[in-house]
Amino acid sequence: AGGFGYGPAFQGLAAAWRRGEEVFAELRLDRRQHADAALFGLHPALLDAALHGVALGEFLGAGADGIRLPFSWTGVTLHAAGATALRVRIAPAGTDTVALTVADENGGAVASVDSLVLRRIAPEQLRAAQVTYHDSLFRLEWTPVPVPSAAPGAVRWALVGEQAAADGTDAFGLVGALESTGAECEVFSDLTELAAVVASGGPRPDVVLLPLTGPAGGGGGHLAEGVRLATHAALDTAQSWLAEEAFAGARLAFVTRSAVATSPDAEVSDLTHSSVWGLIRTAQTENPDRFLLLDLDHEETAADALVGAVAGGEPQLAVRAGALHAPRLARVATQEEDRTPEGLPEFDPDGTVLITGATGVLGGQLARHLVAERGVRHLLLNSRRGQRAQGMPELVGELTALGAEVSVAACDVADREALSMLLAEVDPAHPLTAVVHTAGVLDDGLLPALTPERIDTVVRPKVDAAVNLHELTLGLDLKAFVLFSSAAGIFGAPGQANYAAANTFLDAFAAHRRSAGLPALSLAWGLWEQRSAMTGGMADADVARMERSGMAPLSSRDGLELFDTACGVGGEAVLVPLHLDTAPLREQAAEGALPAVFRGLVRAPARRRAVS
Repeated sequence: AGGFGYGPAFQGLAAAWRRGEEVFAELRLDRRQHADAALFGLHPALLDAALHGVALGEFLGAGADGIRLPFSWTGVTLHAAGATALRVRIAPAGTDTVALTVADENGGAVASVDSLVLRRIAPEQLRAAQVTYHDSLFRLEWTPVPVPSAAPGAVRWALVGEQAAADGTDAFGLVGALESTGAECEVFSDLTELAAVVASGGPRPDVVLLPLTGPAGGGGGHLAEGVRLATHAALDTAQSWLAEEAFAGARLAFVTRSAVATSPDAEVSDLTHSSVWGLIRTAQTENPDRFLLLDLDHEETAADALVGAVAGGEPQLAVRAGALHAPRLARVATQEEDRTPEGLPEFDPDGTVLITGATGVLGGQLARHLVAERGVRHLLLNSRRGQRAQGMPELVGELTALGAEVSVAACDVADREALSMLLAEVDPAHPLTAVVHTAGVLDDGLLPALTPERIDTVVRPKVDAAVNLHELTLGLDLKAFVLFSSAAGIFGAPGQANYAAANTFLDAFAAHRRSAGLPALSLAWGLWEQRSAMTGGMADADVARMERSGMAPLSSRDGLELFDTACGVGGEAVLVPLHLDTAPLREQAAEGALPAVFRGLVRAPARRRAVS
């Protein structure tokens, strides 16, 4: 009647009574929430239940309309943490104000609030302000984090780079920024020179800065070639860093400029080095505390931000307008039914939809879904084997029976000339209006075992193909350009540094297209339940390991529903569809082992213990 609806966890008011102007209440936390009590100073469900007693008093005056909501807290003290049952006394403390005294079942002090100001709100206002979130659809949110105060001289710095070694300055101004604070930063042409100095008795640096500038490897103007060369160079550097005993205990910071998008509308101007972020994210999972990732904007490098990035304990950071931002996984808010954002992917029944990797499990499932549920009537299914692929005749027959006209092509989309010929054959009566790029290949191995060839095996079907699809469709009126990426690029995945690199490029590339006013959406999928040619080699132990980390496999039905949901979310270049169980994450948080990217979803445990 008051406009509130409480789930089981928030129905903790066990008893209540009045004594004059005061209200007393007994509270019990739902048993299913007991394991979480230690994660909070005061469990939110118990704190909320403590305020239910306010409705039993006349703290806003007799006959006050509307819902009472907390507005301003003053004099809040936490005496003990982790309680599962409480007793609370609520007393008037002024106009529209109460004071709270909270104790455990034995009368031990738990918390006190000198003043809590309450405000009335109409039920319809509360309903209008409610925000709900998708359970299995996430985004990467770059959250401002404090810049830790640290003395620049407390860190021994070094920088490697041929340009810096030649003229004493680097393109990002890192050396100059540090020296302006009085810190020293030695410059070396490469890691080999630095290792020789350390081996001969020179001081080992705490942090080595590696600015990534210019065309990677000095080769070629083609974007895909530059990405491969940048990834080769980063792999070689990371392997050398790990193999050199002189660097044990030090951290290597890969520094880029505008290689990641920190907001949905941000432009990624350094696509060439975007793949390095995926590679090194995985290197961080395999080798904790050995690597840092830092992305700069185009403003002058601030020394305090640079020092804070090293001192703050965050493995990945971006500097924007002098402030530090860290990536955090965040749930995507549901869209109001009466508001449809502009620029969403569209699948025109009269246009042709190209699906790459169509003979894979995901490509085939998506083709059926687009025809049966999205009204697509003209499909161009592409794979390297075309009609010869296993199951293709059956898939075509099924789609035809559903009323679709289906063309099948054998084409290596990473081959620009071959793709150009394929697109030229699309029926002008049903022009190409949508592209869904699902193709991909795995070649898993830990970082020391990877080679440039193994990088190329995985990067080519993702990166080269995406660039070709982009460049060869620029003159077309596409309504959808959807890239199937992977959560491996967002989180890093042990044994999949090459795959993470390829997919991080796709995410950056989607942001690049959107900033240019072109349609683009990259879906960084979690693991699908149905095994495919890519995941069929995964052992059950690998799947179990992922589940223990909180990532449960997606059923085909859930995956396709999430595809539709993601296509209905406006304003995002990259979305992360996956089932995430936060219980294992809470256990990691309790052990101090929670990956930084999940810190926005799971709280670290309170250090104090409740009175028993």
